[in-house]
Amino acid sequence: MSTGGATQEGLAQSLQQTLSPNAQERKQAEKYLETMEQTPHFVVPLLQLVNSEGADSNIRFAAALYFKNFVKRKWAQSEEQEDTIPENDRKAVKAELVALMISTPKRLQLQLGEAVSIIAANDFPQKWPELISTLVSRLSATDYHVNNGILQTAHTVFKGWRSEFRTDALYSKINYVLSEFTEAYMQVFVTTDRLIDEHASDRAALQVLLHSLALLCQIYYDLNCQDLPPFFEDHMGEFMGTFHKYLVYANPQAEGDDDDVAGDVEEVKASICEIIELYAQRYEEDFVQLPQFVETVWSMLTTVGPERKYDGVVSRGMAFLCTVVRNPRQKQLFASREALRLMCERIVLPNTELATVDEELFEDDPVQYVRRDVEGSDAGSRREAAAGLVRGLLDQFAAETTHVMSEYIQKALTQYGGDTRHWRAKDAALFMATAVAVVASTHALGATRINSLVDIADFFGTHVEQHLRAVDSDSDAPILKADALRYITTFRSQLPQDVLVRALPLVAAHLAHPNPAVATYAAIGVERLLMLKRNGALAFAPADIQPQVGPMLTHIFGTLQRASSPQRLAENDYLIKTVMRIVLASRAHILPLAPAALQQLAHILAEVSRNPSNPRFSHFLFEAIAALARFSCTADAGALAQFEATLFPIFQNILHDDVAEFMPYVFQILALLLSVHQDAGDARLPDAYVALLPPLLQPTLWAAQPNIPALVRLLQSYMQVGGGQLAAENQLQPFLGVFQRLVASRANDHHGFALLLAISHFVPASAVAGFLKPVLTLCLSRLQASRTPKLTRNFVHYVASVLCIGPASAEGVDMLVSAMDAVQPGLFATLLQNVMLGAIPNVAGRVERKTTVVGFALLLAHPLFRPGNPYAHLALPLLQQLATMLMDSAVKTSKANIDRPQVDGSAAAASAVAADEDLDSLEIEDTGYQASFARLATLGEIKIDPCPHVSSAAAGLGQALKPVQADLAPIIGELSPEPRACITEAIARAL
Repeated sequence: MSTGGATQEGLAQSLQQTLSPNAQERKQAEKYLETMEQTPHFVVPLLQLVNSEGADSNIRFAAALYFKNFVKRKWAQSEEQEDTIPENDRKAVKAELVALMISTPKRLQLQLGEAVSIIAANDFPQKWPELISTLVSRLSATDYHVNNGILQTAHTVFKGWRSEFRTDALYSKINYVLSEFTEAYMQVFVTTDRLIDEHASDRAALQVLLHSLALLCQIYYDLNCQDLPPFFEDHMGEFMGTFHKYLVYANPQAEGDDDDVAGDVEEVKASICEIIELYAQRYEEDFVQLPQFVETVWSMLTTVGPERKYDGVVSRGMAFLCTVVRNPRQKQLFASREALRLMCERIVLPNTELATVDEELFEDDPVQYVRRDVEGSDAGSRREAAAGLVRGLLDQFAAETTHVMSEYIQKALTQYGGDTRHWRAKDAALFMATAVAVVASTHALGATRINSLVDIADFFGTHVEQHLRAVDSDSDAPILKADALRYITTFRSQLPQDVLVRALPLVAAHLAHPNPAVATYAAIGVERLLMLKRNGALAFAPADIQPQVGPMLTHIFGTLQRASSPQRLAENDYLIKTVMRIVLASRAHILPLAPAALQQLAHILAEVSRNPSNPRFSHFLFEAIAALARFSCTADAGALAQFEATLFPIFQNILHDDVAEFMPYVFQILALLLSVHQDAGDARLPDAYVALLPPLLQPTLWAAQPNIPALVRLLQSYMQVGGGQLAAENQLQPFLGVFQRLVASRANDHHGFALLLAISHFVPASAVAGFLKPVLTLCLSRLQASRTPKLTRNFVHYVASVLCIGPASAEGVDMLVSAMDAVQPGLFATLLQNVMLGAIPNVAGRVERKTTVVGFALLLAHPLFRPGNPYAHLALPLLQQLATMLMDSAVKTSKANIDRPQVDGSAAAASAVAADEDLDSLEIEDTGYQASFARLATLGEIKIDPCPHVSSAAAGLGQALKPVQADLAPIIGELSPEPRACITEAIARAL
């Protein structure tokens, strides 16, 4: 394969190989593509390949997919990231994209559309001002295939506005689009409506035209989602008249052949319902047609068929009615008991029955059934829409709605009568009961507010618990067990503690149920119950659950062992997540079961590492291993050797086989195990880790971005355990070489400083003095070449950490000033004045900010800053910045701005584990292999505090400045009142 610049032929060959069943061939192709990404002009031949009609369709699709992902990773420009796409390539891509969206097949359009959306979000309109005029100029009066490509592109660009917060910049962008686009949009809208009428008997033409209308409806919503533009307000009557026409539109020639898939007519009607819901919610005063639409939608929902293709129309129609119902000004439309009864009977009830397709999914793909239910991927289902409508009715008519729905629930329970042949009636009753009882809920807590008119504990004991008393009951209707388990999970935060204590063993027992869906619901129930808190403490303490822990693990591992392949094994991430939660909830009580659990987890790891297929499963698997190692090795020092003996061979295979998805996890587990050696009192690095160190420092490992945070974490553990040893044996240079590589990168400089901080903290001060000058030289070179706020922030924090060395003798201050002035005389004063002073208040993180205040306060207390000395002129501005930090009570640690792992402010100099309380309610978000580094939350960070003897920033400043307060009095007097009071108080409070 060519190693020069990217060509269509080379890219086609490599993309073909990424589809190969041969793992080695796939990896080689992927590495080639990663290498080509770094070369100039990579993206242009890639896009040309997408447009190549002579290329294989699968290769074109692979090229479109790769292009989309490349744009996701690389297109956004930021001063914190290197820009690897030349400007000419950016212009070439934007020049070709609109034409491609028009001409390529729909399968490719969807991938390119996502790329267009990303590019437009970053570039439009400032760097892509011609986009809208290009789209408008290509609209055709006759070629609707072209129009559909243009409309799809426009919708792709505009749809992101639906979820954006209101800002001046967003409104400016929308107004720009409205000024360029609306006239042409309306012309196409009117023409499309006319052509649909003219071609009412032409099935092929209708298919194209109705698709155009569906896109026009989606764009209408896009353009109106933030505010009601004057253009659409002026033409509301015309648009709403057309929308009403198509809401009741019926034409046999327009009907699709597949009852399971929504056609263009159904898409149009669903979009219209979405539009009128928006208007009812946001623009009610101008929406004079609202009563007419309420009547029409009501009628439509009572007559529409049960076919799946109507699901979107029904769910959106009910969402519209729910919005209207919730509006106090419209409640009179539904105020009569008869109206409520009719709505519940004719609209709600028919849509609470379990759909046949869902019943089939429960049997054929139980994990997917559970996933759709639990994670809300069935949010557009008829059932969920019906539940939403019930909640809307409860908002305005709580007593009346509860009474009416209770009658139907009781009728369904009577119909069931304990006969599993009538399980559908009981299933509907349980669903309706939940819908009536839940007023508000979250994924983390379940129901957070319930209907005060419903006794959920009594309903559980009377109608739900019976399905859980025996694992082998309801053999003909396992879905009733799933419903019962779901009930407990939903109401876990609201059910009394005695009910939960009674329920937990029943739920745990169903982990052994032969039906995979039931076992999975049981796993979810256990996992949610074990993290439930009441009054700030876990509802189930570690000792409370011990009788169930062994059987629960046995049942789960037994289910996983029955998988027929690594892919099937990794399919059910809910099971392995529950294993993780059981370990976390057990804490040290897991110790007697740890050896057996370790063997099971190791076996699973060995299997799934052969072909990783489910990122969620993999992540929870490693979290479970990390948690088990953490609690076991802490409680029993002898367990460490067993963990290393069991895991190291598997880790070696993963590293040898280059299983890229798992390597960051392996490095993190190694970091955890190595840190435990320090806790065990080991004074030197174990031989196995010494032997592993040279390969860890090889550039090839550091070339993969996901590896970098994990490798840095591992090297921090090396320093934590053996920093003194490595310094004494002159082994620091390779670590500093890693820092040199990382600090040169905008994307990774904060990782470099995290490593440098660990090196400087865990080695003797004499060793720091030995490497400080070359390290500062590297930092200064980067500051001069491409300074960013993130780099400056981290540099200032590192400088402060050095200043904190030997505070009693000002050893760190002397060391730093000498090293800087050795690079260039007078450099420190220049750097402090021009770079560091302005960045001091921007340091983020509680410990980081404390370190910064203390370090620079020690600097300020140095004789160099006394009157008549070289830095005296900097004393006042430095003191002002320190006061600014102290007065800023908000610690700047927002996830959007922080650039390194957050650390706490405990008095411990360094800790390598997360706090136990952090693990009680640990929620781990989905992580993608390629998207980002997946940090193990159970591992914790190396938490370094260069001044552990100082309790707070204010205390540290006071302690540093109190001995020299007389010398600083004139300078303090020059401060404005608020900073002066702040500094004076800190000094006065100092011991």
